[in-house]
Amino acid sequence: MWEQLKEQLWDIIFPPRCGNCKAPGAWVCQECWQNLALVRTPLCYRCGRLSPGFKICPSCRQANGLSRLILCGYWQDPLRRLILNLKYRRLRVLADYLVELMVWSVRLIDHPIDLIVPVPLHRGRYWQRGFNQAELLARGVAKRLVVTMADPLIRTRSTRPQFGLVKPARRSNVQGVFRLKRGQSSLVEGKIVVVVDDVVATGSTVEECAKILRQEGAKQVWGIVIARA
Repeated sequence: MWEQLKEQLWDIIFPPRCGNCKAPGAWVCQECWQNLALVRTPLCYRCGRLSPGFKICPSCRQANGLSRLILCGYWQDPLRRLILNLKYRRLRVLADYLVELMVWSVRLIDHPIDLIVPVPLHRGRYWQRGFNQAELLARGVAKRLVVTMADPLIRTRSTRPQFGLVKPARRSNVQGVFRLKRGQSSLVEGKIVVVVDDVVATGSTVEECAKILRQEGAKQVWGIVIARA
């Protein structure tokens, strides 16, 4: 009840405007929602070939890596602008809309999952931004799917933003940057774990998280992102 009152008060003080086109009345207007560039056909994110359930092709799969990477949409407006406004304008309410896309995509696969894990931010960036957008999304997805969410990974050092880096630089930028928190191995052991992030380009960040989780005993690791850049 308190949460509903808080939302109503927030809407009175700051009337909703579309996070893309600024139209009044909703944080994402119906027209922009219908114009989202969504991924309609499951594919292998590495080679682009059709692949049921977004599974990574055997020829593309790396040892102890991702089993599949679910792509909700493409890095195009309106979706691009919604993600940027969530991250940099701190319009956290937009996370609810983006969670809807993720939940819809996961349910299409119709496969049980055990644990949802966000890609962690370095503490310096967390303090600067005030929140981790991947964690917001992961919490929303976990709540909707009635699945446990945990935050067992830690980012051991600050890294350069992945955007603007060429593919080899992206991989080296995140290599060895994640580890499991002490005493968290039992949380992931034998589980199907889904790693949540907002955007993927080469997949280096999600793959690095998957590598750590697999080394710690996860049965499978999937990734899910809102958009592919």
